[in-house]
Amino acid sequence: MDECIPQDRAPRDFCVKFPEEIRHDNLAGQLWFGAECLAAGSIIMNRELESMAMRPLAKELTRSLEDVRGTLRDQALRDLSTYTEKMREALRHFDVLFAEFELSYVSAMVPVKSPREYYVQQEVIVLFCETVERALDFGYLTQDMIDDYEPALMFTIPRLAIV
Repeated sequence: MDECIPQDRAPRDFCVKFPEEIRHDNLAGQLWFGAECLAAGSIIMNRELESMAMRPLAKELTRSLEDVRGTLRDQALRDLSTYTEKMREALRHFDVLFAEFELSYVSAMVPVKSPREYYVQQEVIVLFCETVERALDFGYLTQDMIDDYEPALMFTIPRLAIV
């Protein structure tokens, strides 16, 4: 997909909302395993309602991969140096479905921040950055304290932000 449709990939901005421990190299494989299990009728442990809600998407995703495989097989028998519009469309469709499934599956498994929670977190980060900048300007903090990760800063910065 990175080679055939690099500018047409489904947006994955939502991934920044995932907890840090979820974002790793094996996530795509785990998602695919989850999609195949759901499509086959399995239920995610203690997540029966979410499983039932995701099942149609999982089935469509697995069908879409079969379409991609068939299209790639046909393309491989013809010309490996070009990508047909049929192949591009199959990859686009699969990528959109996979991104949709990724968000719904991860959201069912772990708490994912809502857009409002994410926005509030960004606002707090900006507030703390501005507080540090002002505290440096007024001489309340020194650059050395920041560079040395002075433990007292963990308590000082939020208090200064409140003031």
